[in-house]
Amino acid sequence: MTRGQDLMRPAPWIGSRSRVWLGLGALFFVTCPVGLATWTWTGLGRVALAAGLDDVPGIGGPSPGPAGAGGPSGTSAGSTSGTSSKITTSNPRVEAANASSARGTAGRGPEVGASAGPSGSEPLGVLRGGRRRYGGRRIDLDFKGADIHNILRLLADVGQVNIVTSDDVKGEVTIKMRNVPWDQALDVILRSKLLGQVREGNLIRVAPLTVLEKELEQEIARQKQLADVLPTETRIIAVSYADAKSLQERARDLLTGRGRISVDERTNQLIVSDVVANLNLVEDLVRNLDTQTSQVVIEARIVEASSTFARQLGVQWGGSAFRDAAHGNATGLSFPSDVAMAGGATDATAPQGGLANLAGAAASPNYAVNLPAAVGTGSGGALGLMLGSVGGAFNLNLRLSAMENTGQVRILSSPRISTMDNVEASIEQGVSIPIAIVSAQGIQTIFVDAKLNLTVKPHVTNEGTIIMNIHVSRNEPDFVNTGARGDPTIRKKEAKTVMLVRDGDTAVIGGIYQRNSGLSYAKVPFFADLPIIGFFFRNRRESDDRTEFLVFITPRIANRGESLRAPAASNR
Repeated sequence: MTRGQDLMRPAPWIGSRSRVWLGLGALFFVTCPVGLATWTWTGLGRVALAAGLDDVPGIGGPSPGPAGAGGPSGTSAGSTSGTSSKITTSNPRVEAANASSARGTAGRGPEVGASAGPSGSEPLGVLRGGRRRYGGRRIDLDFKGADIHNILRLLADVGQVNIVTSDDVKGEVTIKMRNVPWDQALDVILRSKLLGQVREGNLIRVAPLTVLEKELEQEIARQKQLADVLPTETRIIAVSYADAKSLQERARDLLTGRGRISVDERTNQLIVSDVVANLNLVEDLVRNLDTQTSQVVIEARIVEASSTFARQLGVQWGGSAFRDAAHGNATGLSFPSDVAMAGGATDATAPQGGLANLAGAAASPNYAVNLPAAVGTGSGGALGLMLGSVGGAFNLNLRLSAMENTGQVRILSSPRISTMDNVEASIEQGVSIPIAIVSAQGIQTIFVDAKLNLTVKPHVTNEGTIIMNIHVSRNEPDFVNTGARGDPTIRKKEAKTVMLVRDGDTAVIGGIYQRNSGLSYAKVPFFADLPIIGFFFRNRRESDDRTEFLVFITPRIANRGESLRAPAASNR
């Protein structure tokens, strides 16, 4: 072995934490036998191998995936005759179910580019334009005017791969790189010289891009010719959950011109005839699409709460007074000789309960202030007081009444329904109220629905959340407020929205809160505003009514495990 070859080979005594610098003179020649080109370095040339300082998994073996960083020289491929298409899916829910697969990929090296290509024989990266990640040993390179063949020999030794170059590969390279994976350095060098690579396992063949592109075109043409002469087979593919007719059109796009596909509706199966490769593609497509559809259970809770409060304080008082000869207390004047005074607010409907009939008292209470509270059987209370003089010349009647009503009502409605993903479902309960309509044609009867209804259309996303189009309504007849013919009115409460809710969570669709509070007085002007005694000249009524309407929704995926297990198995 010559001195030049020894310099180009990594020293066997390099440790995992050591760095070796090979310094060369300002001008010298290294002559390499066996037909290798002569290197002429002008200026300072040096090579530094950083072994183990920034190593990543995969040292000593081929780089994981094709060298292709999106540029022309980043081509890597095996013979295209060995390649085949594959149906794959990208579903976060499936990836979550494949925890073991995710752990298997967690040990990859640090990403320098982006997505790594598959190992082994690959199509030409120059035509794919895909990005990749590099995982080779990191090295430092500093060359000026170095022959590309010797650079490739150096990278082959560092990466422990075999590199074969064609006769069209030639030229010199000037580079300076620090802490770069060797496979990325190879990509950059080939790109700078308009070269590409074809990778087959541990063997890399380097040739001009034009040559590789021509080989690819020839291989594509050969594959097309083979597709016209290869024997066809017929395969029956069973469909479990999907409709075979809906899959027929999607699978037809994967067939060749000689392929045919039909559906057996009785058994829900696909009958496919084509070459074996395309049959496998169709079967992969069917297995990925024919998965158990998610089944969603939607439960709504409609909560209605109302509270009422009313309080009323009333007063009635009056009487009569006489000063005349009949009662023995005449005035002794010519005018007025007799004087009589009595309250004038009494009518036929004025309540008189609680006022006893005293001897000599007036038959009428003669209310001067008649502002009672609404009391009676089952409501409030009242107390009457009568005062009279001897002989009945002076009478005073007083009646106090008070009323207070409170009430609370809570109504809980909980409709529940199950449906499939992207299928609308509805459930309702109620009555139909007949309403008579008089027209020129006579009396016609129509039915108006007063019902509880839940209509929902769910969609399960890839993350496991649920998007729902929801329409919830609760209509009930109100027999207190009726129409002119006595027909009840319909009290409507409904909510319509689109929501995103996680599986098993409860969300509030919406709500309506209403409060009616009031304070009113019925009083005698001026006197009612006087302190203390003003109470005897007014009626006070206070009310506070509150109603609340809330709608909750809780979706649950009933077959979450089964719907994820099938696509996860198909991807494996």
